[in-house]
Amino acid sequence: MAVLKPEEQRRTFERLANIREIVFGIQDGVLTTAGVLAGLSGAVRGRAQILLAALASTAAGALSMGAGAYLGTRAETEVIRTEMRRARDHARRQPYVVQESLLDALAKEGLSREAGYRVVRLLSSAPQALYSTAEEKIYGLTGGSFGNPVADGVLMGIAFLVGALVPLIPFMLFSSVHTGLIAGLGTTALVLFGVGYLIEGRLAQHQYPSISGVRFLAIALGAAAVGYVIGLAISPIGTAAP
Repeated sequence: MAVLKPEEQRRTFERLANIREIVFGIQDGVLTTAGVLAGLSGAVRGRAQILLAALASTAAGALSMGAGAYLGTRAETEVIRTEMRRARDHARRQPYVVQESLLDALAKEGLSREAGYRVVRLLSSAPQALYSTAEEKIYGLTGGSFGNPVADGVLMGIAFLVGALVPLIPFMLFSSVHTGLIAGLGTTALVLFGVGYLIEGRLAQHQYPSISGVRFLAIALGAAAVGYVIGLAISPIGTAAP
């Protein structure tokens, strides 16, 4: 007989929650670097200048994304904890209001009034259980939703760096800017298609995982095309400068 193991399930959900940082970081790293390479290739002819700018963009982007993820998770955690404290104080001051609200919430989920009353009465015998249930059912808050700011920041920064290397490494392997750009964009398209196909399609069990891969691919090609056009548009400014 199968037995649910809450601790193992909680750890699994926490790992799956990190997919957001991984996908966002890789996608942003790939698209940002591919856009920089495409844009500078249209505006600058010197391969060394393009590489230097792309490397600087990669370093700045990884640090910025990591710091942003850290600050965002920390702020979100502090806000949730503050709201949970307020909700718990409200439950202590007005337990009957909380019990009635919990009855309404259970009724909306299909539980009869009589059954809901028995549940609330049972929960009221254990204040901690009542508070935790009220936080989830009434306020939509849960203590398990707290993220780890340091882990999110490091994960986001590394994911961005890994994504940035996808178009950068092929570009560095060729002496020709044009050939390197084609190789970098080709690798970018393949990786983004793979990310969309495997993570969004397979893990999320979409009926048509290829659609997710194509969507990522379209985003990559669109971003690269826009960057290249912008580079061509500003190239006269660079050539006119003394």
